[in-house]
Amino acid sequence: MQLNHKELAGIPIFLGLSEKDLTEISRTTRFNLRHHKKGGTIVEEGDACTSLVSVIDGWIETDTYSDNRAYHLEELVQATQILEPDKLFGLSLHYHSRCRAYTTCESVSISKEELTQIFERYMIVRLNYLNLICRRTQLLERQPWQPKNTELTDRIAAFIKQRSTYPTGRKILHIK
Repeated sequence: MQLNHKELAGIPIFLGLSEKDLTEISRTTRFNLRHHKKGGTIVEEGDACTSLVSVIDGWIETDTYSDNRAYHLEELVQATQILEPDKLFGLSLHYHSRCRAYTTCESVSISKEELTQIFERYMIVRLNYLNLICRRTQLLERQPWQPKNTELTDRIAAFIKQRSTYPTGRKILHIK
């Protein structure tokens, strides 16, 4: 599937590229554009992450479960979102969360092979991707050093914040 340069410009890893570069990428790269009906699964927890998936239109809902399945957190966020970019390379190559279309959605996926070719040609795309990964790492690195709250409502809010993937949007915590 071919996307135009304006559609690509909205995906965070392509920020900072010129119109010429975006047009070249759209012309030479195979994209998988998918339409998702409300309630449809975009990615499933445990699925292998073989491509970079970006939801470019609509609202999505993610469900992330604790390792012992005693609780899970639902998050509602608006596109544009890249789904778990840290799962494409590295030690854990499977999605940790399930992502569903809360409204009708459009997603674009780029295979790991195609993305690697783009990385080789465009340093800004490599840097944008690294920034996505580094941001998550830096947030996790800071957590142990933040002061602990004593008020119950503050502790609950901190619990949810530590487990949230997205800083804004509706959050629902389900506890058995």
